[in-house]
Amino acid sequence: MTFKKIAHQFKHEELSYDQLPNYQPCIKLSFYFNKLPEVSYEQFHRHWETVHADLTVAAKDFTACKIQRYVQYHQDLEMKEKAKSLGLVHLDFDGCSEIWVKSWEDWEKFYNVSQAAMSASITASG
Repeated sequence: MTFKKIAHQFKHEELSYDQLPNYQPCIKLSFYFNKLPEVSYEQFHRHWETVHADLTVAAKDFTACKIQRYVQYHQDLEMKEKAKSLGLVHLDFDGCSEIWVKSWEDWEKFYNVSQAAMSASITASG
C-alpha cells in the first residue's frame, strides 16, 4: 500500500508531511496490578508513591541499565467510578507502573538484576 497525503492545512508546520519526524525511540513497558484485599487504598498508594518509588529509583541498576523514565499511575476508587459512569470499557487496576528503556537489552538487564535482588531478599528474610 502506498502512502497518500491528504489535503490538510497544518497549524504546526513541524508536524507537516515535509518535516522529518521527531522520533524519540523508547520501549514503554506497562505493569498493571491490584492491591491485596487486606490493604487499604490509602496504605497501598502511600507505600507505592514513597517507599516503593524510592527503592526503585535509588537502585544502582536503575541508572546502570539506562532506565529512561519511571512513571506511576494511581487509580483511586473515584476515578474507577467516573470511568465506569461513562460506559467505557474499564480495566480494573489500582496502579500502573511504566518503565521506559532505549532497548530491549536494557530492559532484560534491569529485569534480570531486579529478579535476582528480589530472590536474594526473599531468601534472606525467609
